[in-house]
Order: sequence, then C-alpha cells, then structure tokens
Amino acid sequence: MLQSLADPVLPIFAVMMVGYILGRARVLGPTDARAINQFAFYLGVPAIIIWVVAKTPLDALDWTAVLLFLASQLTLYALVFAILHFGLKREVRESLLLGMSAVFVNHVFFVLPIAERLYGEVARAHMSGIVMFDAGLLFCGTVLLVERLGKSGQSSFQSLFKNPFIYAPFIGIALGLLGDAAPTGILTFAEFAARAAPPVLLFTLGIILAASPLFQTGLACWIVVLAKCALLPLVVFLALNFAGVGEPGKLITLLVAAGPAGAMPFVIAGQYGISTTTIAKVILITTILSVFSISGLTA
Repeated sequence: MLQSLADPVLPIFAVMMVGYILGRARVLGPTDARAINQFAFYLGVPAIIIWVVAKTPLDALDWTAVLLFLASQLTLYALVFAILHFGLKREVRESLLLGMSAVFVNHVFFVLPIAERLYGEVARAHMSGIVMFDAGLLFCGTVLLVERLGKSGQSSFQSLFKNPFIYAPFIGIALGLLGDAAPTGILTFAEFAARAAPPVLLFTLGIILAASPLFQTGLACWIVVLAKCALLPLVVFLALNFAGVGEPGKLITLLVAAGPAGAMPFVIAGQYGISTTTIAKVILITTILSVFSISGLTA
C-alpha cells in the first residue's frame, strides 16, 4: 500500500500542488485555469470517453457488481442533489455537480494503480465497466442536464450539437463494435489526447484551490464528503453482500467506492461558469480521507 502511494499516487497529485503553488505565487489565476480547462472539456475528456468505451471488454465484466455500483451512484446522486438544492437552497446546477461529486470516483488515476498491484489485469478488466458507465452515462448525462438548465434564449438543440459529449460515447461504441477492424489512427489519437487530460485537470484544480481559503468549507462541502467517503462505500457494500457478489469483483468494486471524488464535475463547472470552490475542496478532502479508507481495505 505504501508503495502504491509513493508511486504513482503521490507523484500524480504533486501536479495539483504545482498548480497550487503557482496560484499562490500569483503566476496564474482563475482566468488562466478556465482557459486551460477548455482543452479538457473539448478534447481531453471526450478522448477519455472514446478510449474507455472502445476498449471495455464487455464479455469479461462482472455485470452484477457493475450495475449495483451504478444503481448506488444514481441513488446517492439524487439524494445529495435534493438535500443541497431543496434543503440548503444551493443553485440548481451547482447542486447537480456536487451530487455528482458525491458519487463520481477518481478510479483511473487513484484506485486503479492500487487495485492492479493486488489483482493485476483482472482489476483493469473489472473497473473498465464502472469507468464506461461513469464516462458514458453519468458524466455525459450531467453535462446535458447542466447545458439544458443553463440555456434561456439560445436554442438548446443548437447548443447541444456543439457539445463534444454528445458524440464521444457513440464514437467509442462504434469503435468497440468494430474490434480489430477499428481504425488504429483514431484509437491512437484518442489515447494520446486522453493521457494529456489528467495532469491538465489536476493543474487547474490546484490553481482554483489557491484562489480560495482552504479551511473555509461549509455545510454543503461536508455533506458531499460524508456521502462520498461513508455513504457510497456503505451502500455498495450492502448491495454487493445482498447480491452475493464474490471475489475479486466485490473487493475491487469496494475499492472504487472508497476512492476520492474525481475531477470531472470540476471540468463541467469551469466550462459553464458555475462556482468551483466547493467542488475543488471536496476533491481535496476526499483525496486525503481516501488514503485511510483504501489502506484499511487493502490491509
């Protein structure tokens, strides 16, 4: 476990710290972060979706575990959204993204390296199903909701056609169905662009964190942290036990549930001018807490 944290987890998150240091030094600011975020929104993250969906081995998935995890995510997503929007009166689009933050895990860059040390390629094959639904359904669905809620005068359909997340899942599905006949150039392009997205996201996240007081969190932040770090693992654990899911699918799914909040809601917020302060702090706090929860599971 310590080896997994020393390499690759901590070096990866050092990218966020570089962004934070440059932000605190006023070399870069929130305006720069929003400009850099355009790359992630229009190219990097759509490329991740295409790559993951195209490469998911559908015949090797533990569908029971994957679908139970998805059902747990959707349930808590709706619950957190309702509490924040109707209970705390937070703006509807920010509430959506905070609800997404409560269930959208940083599985690829935090959990996967640790799971691979335990189970090897089995971990990648199992987690790819979760990643596929997160990228193709949860992420794209949230983008479309935020897009729809944010439009007043402009035609929603006209705006949606300019949105790369309309096309990315279908391109990935088409490439996956083609299998070995899929054009290798497209897959190389998607993989190359996808690899650039994670450091860009972490770097911009560090810049945003530098622009706001770290220790001023608020009730909304802690509700999301509680849902992500406690409720999601608990609900997934109960669902997997009830369904009798066996190993290694059970532990791998629990590892994903215990992982920190992913940066994708941050990307959406930056693109649509929604407050990123609470989302950024949720990502930071859940990342710190997940070190202990994942340590316990791997032990």
